[in-house]
Amino acid sequence: MQAVNKVSIIDQVVDTIKSSITSGEISVGARLPSELSLCDTLSVSRSTIREAFKVLQTMGYVELRRGKGAYVRDNDPHDFNTIRSWFKSIAPKLEDFTEVRGALETLAIRMAIQRCQDDEVKKLEETNFAFIQAVGEHNVSELARLDEQFHSQIVAMTKNSLLVSLNDIVAAEFKKYRVMSFSVKANAESAMVPHLKILEAIKKRDAIEGVKQVTNHLRLVVVDMKAVIGE
Repeated sequence: MQAVNKVSIIDQVVDTIKSSITSGEISVGARLPSELSLCDTLSVSRSTIREAFKVLQTMGYVELRRGKGAYVRDNDPHDFNTIRSWFKSIAPKLEDFTEVRGALETLAIRMAIQRCQDDEVKKLEETNFAFIQAVGEHNVSELARLDEQFHSQIVAMTKNSLLVSLNDIVAAEFKKYRVMSFSVKANAESAMVPHLKILEAIKKRDAIEGVKQVTNHLRLVVVDMKAVIGE
């Protein structure tokens, strides 16, 4: 593992540890390095490591055992690698992606609104603020990363590890479309208001409004992306 910088520090620690897990560097069932060891390796505070562990537990990657530390959960990654390979082999079209995203994310927003914690909503606000800043700079790679993070954080709020894993697969394959779309600044700008409306629905714990705003947002995403790729 490499030390991380101080921007969105908890998210970066989560991504770093998750990468070590998914790459096999830390095997299923293994105990993660201690909090103090990770503090030293990643150059972050102990409270940051603890928050990252909580996020990883919510996402289904680790199990926190009282007095024993954090252990990599057995989510049968072989099966998900098989699904991922199959997903690539069928080469889904844009419509396929958006239909699956629509099903996943409308389910996720309903569950997230029922189960989310205030600190998770605050982190979502921070991600959205960072996205707005990236729009002003038109940093395409950062826009794609933050957009994926925004939607994935909502899925993580469901506390459903299967839904999180399915979303990870779809998001990874959808990445190229995000980059292509955000290469046009107007497309990035058009995502700002829908994100704010989705966030507002979550803050109000209004599931009906949340589903409505996610559906409207994804409908606009399809229009913007089709214009870019010429479909």
